[in-house]
Amino acid sequence: MMVQVVMAGGGAFFGSIGRYALLQWAPKWFGKASKWMVMVINLSAAFLIGLAYGLKLGDVASAFWMAGILGGYSTFSAPIVELVDALQAPSELPVVVGKTVLAFAGGLPVLMAGIWVAQNL
Repeated sequence: MMVQVVMAGGGAFFGSIGRYALLQWAPKWFGKASKWMVMVINLSAAFLIGLAYGLKLGDVASAFWMAGILGGYSTFSAPIVELVDALQAPSELPVVVGKTVLAFAGGLPVLMAGIWVAQNL
């Protein structure tokens, strides 16, 4: 059990760095479209978690990849921060609410798609 805890923590370190880097580089790469990066990260994390689940990784590998790297990579707290920020700019609120709903509601079908892909490789 302790091995899984350490692996999850180590994976989270790398996943968080990857997420932070993407969020920092996104404006340079995608301009105004970078505002959608949080949603892209969350939906891609859901898909990759589904893929990892479907591959039936062992306990240690699951802790590292799913809870660690992909848990650290996903940003499900970031939409809440975006919502708070949008309260200061009400014109942005409808788009931010839409992205938040899409990120949370879109997670389940994308997760299921990842499982399906893994089972059909």
